[in-house]
Formats: sequence, structure tokens, C-alpha cells
Amino acid sequence: MKIEYTKKSIVITFSSPRRVLSSAPYSGGFYKTDTIVNLRTSSRKTDKYSPNILISDFLKKKNLNTHAVGFLTAAQLEFAQFIYLNEKDIKIFAIVTGGASNALNIAEKSPTVFTGEAFPTAGTVNIIIITNARLSSDCYVSTVITTTEAKSAALFDLQVKSVITGNQATGTGTDAVAIVSGDGMDIQYAGGHTQYGQLLGEAVYTGVKKALSRQKVKYVNFNMICGEFDF
Repeated sequence: MKIEYTKKSIVITFSSPRRVLSSAPYSGGFYKTDTIVNLRTSSRKTDKYSPNILISDFLKKKNLNTHAVGFLTAAQLEFAQFIYLNEKDIKIFAIVTGGASNALNIAEKSPTVFTGEAFPTAGTVNIIIITNARLSSDCYVSTVITTTEAKSAALFDLQVKSVITGNQATGTGTDAVAIVSGDGMDIQYAGGHTQYGQLLGEAVYTGVKKALSRQKVKYVNFNMICGEFDF
């Protein structure tokens, strides 16, 4: 595994294709790929170009595999968080970028013209989870649930409010997530009663809280972290 990190993009490449489940605007759903990108953009660009165009153009310019999973964000990548946890042969690596200018409470109705097509805006929380564990298909889904709960817990503790109602926010209107499975221990459950779920929750909570607190990471030993994942 390799990570390239700049103020404009985060690129993760694997030595062989991995099974990824994501809600990314580019190649979302279940997808097998060796490349994941999180690309910084602006509302000016997203008003003019679709996510497919923005991400595919970036991949081509970088000579990367266009059969990738791709995210867009307007958040400053200087505040990206890279959280690595390792306990009893379970490894979790969470990569989090985020802003809260688009914060909402999902239980409340808010004015919207959004109909379901790709529509990234400022204030997105993007979360990429990489684990060495071999996740069953249902565990991918429960991993999304645990990730979302941990994100919402961080928003609660930071007292982030909906920009529409002023009540407690549960996320933003355009949050996205990706889950990457490994070839290690077989895992079926990601709930809070499992070691995997607890590590996952801790990593995501920490990453979201630090990202939204605009904490800069001075140094990340990517060589060491990537060396922990043999893919």
C-alpha cells in the first residue's frame, strides 16, 4: 500500500485490487480497485463539472488507474487526519477529511432541491477505512453503521449544530465513506460489542473530532503504516 498526500489530494494505491464498498460519487457501491482518491475541489468547479469529469481528469493527469474509487471535498486537506490502531491482530487505518459548513440533522426536514444525483458541496466529511481483516459482505454494511455512529458521536461532543435549524447535527448533507477489506482474520460483526467495532469507532471518532477541530498533523509515518498492510 502507498499513500500520496498533498494539500490538493490524497491518493491511496494498493499492490493488487481490493474489494471496496463506498458511497463515493465516483465508482460507488461494491467495486474492486487498486486506487482510492480524495480530491479537493471548489463549489465553482462542482457547479461547472460533474464529479465523474473532475475525478477522471485528475486520474488521467496523474497517470492513475481510472477504474478507481473517488471522493470530492471542499475541506482543507491540511487538516486531514490519519488514525492507525492495532490491537490483537486487528488493524484499522482511518483517513478523515471534513468540514461542517453543511451540517444537518438527518431527522429534520430542510429545504432542498437535491434529487439524488451527485451533488458535492462544501462541508463534507469523507471517511476511508482500511483494515487488514477479511470482512464478510454483511460486515461491510455494519462497518458503515459503526463508522456513522462514531462520526455522529464526534459531532455531538463538538456540539456541531445544523445550519438549518440550529439543533444538534448528525452529519453533513454530503458525507461519504469507503470501506477496504484485507485478507486477515475473518470478521462478520462490526458492532460495539466486538473488538473490531470498538477499534473502528475509536479511530473514526478521533479522526472526525480532530478534523473538525482543524488540527494539523505535523508528521505521519506513512511508510510504517503502509508497511502494516501487505496489499
